Amino acid sequence: MTKKINDSTNDLIYLHVAGATVRHTSPYSELNVDENTQPLDSTFIATYVAPFYLQRKDTDEFRQKYLAVKSSIDSKLVSKLLGDFNWRPRSVGAYFAALGSMIELEEHIGKLLLRSDVCYAGNNYCLALASFASPAAVQYLKQYLEYYLEQSDLWFDQNSAMAALSYIGAKQGEDLVTPYIPLWQKFIANKPDWDLAESIELFSQQMNALNEFKREINT
Repeated sequence: MTKKINDSTNDLIYLHVAGATVRHTSPYSELNVDENTQPLDSTFIATYVAPFYLQRKDTDEFRQKYLAVKSSIDSKLVSKLLGDFNWRPRSVGAYFAALGSMIELEEHIGKLLLRSDVCYAGNNYCLALASFASPAAVQYLKQYLEYYLEQSDLWFDQNSAMAALSYIGAKQGEDLVTPYIPLWQKFIANKPDWDLAESIELFSQQMNALNEFKREINT
């Protein structure tokens, strides 16, 4: 739901709860994305958000919960998740889009990554784009890195975007990461705990879990 944000206490609380903990402007801040006109109701949240947003994706518990609602999950429902200004439904929506191979939502997810309105959702945007592995998905990741690797004060999802490019490149037999290494090295100069190899390995494990579950769903 579109909301005009001021600096009142209530609005600042709203932003914090939604995950907009770092207020910033970028060349992508005004990208148009589909937004809900009404807040998600409590039943919808209890069914499609609460059981999933903090759940590890490589567990039987997650898979059983997903299978219980899978028949009702389509691109319209996932668009509704992505259209809410809150990291929880957006994160779930991106993961559902990846599981359902909903490449029709690629533009929506790519724009959300570029906008980076809320924290915690970016890794799942990157997982979705990596699962699509299309030229457009690669371009969204590159655009993200070209801007956000230059913003050393924004500790966002640069590691996930680098890992997503690495994953896609490995699958396609192309080195997509090396051109960004100089920017990466500059970006992590004040981030001693950021390890690209670890990020790539973790992302690969997440993609493997995603792809394994997709195979189970489709067989």
